[in-house]
Amino acid sequence: MGLRQTRLADEMRDVIAAAFTGGQLRDPRLHDITITAVKLSGDLQLASVYFRVFGEQPEKLADAAKTGLTSATPYLRRLIADAIDIRRVPNLRFFYDESIERGSRIEGLLAQI
Repeated sequence: MGLRQTRLADEMRDVIAAAFTGGQLRDPRLHDITITAVKLSGDLQLASVYFRVFGEQPEKLADAAKTGLTSATPYLRRLIADAIDIRRVPNLRFFYDESIERGSRIEGLLAQI
């Protein structure tokens, strides 16, 4: 990613994360969610938002959280438009961040060697 993409992605992550910490979202599916990263496409039209769910059995809660995030997309896009001066607000796609599980599995494999 270029410098502009990185800067915009970081700002978008901060704006979206602030909506969760500020209690602006009342959907019960969106409790215990952390936004881990945002990646923008080269033309800045599509943003991939990665999230984690904390609590018991986070993999099972991820589907409900993704549904809740999808339903909150228009509100989140409006927050981004108000906070960041960009011509077009990108479309948001949400993905469960599996990096911690992947890292644990790799560490386990390396420990077996």
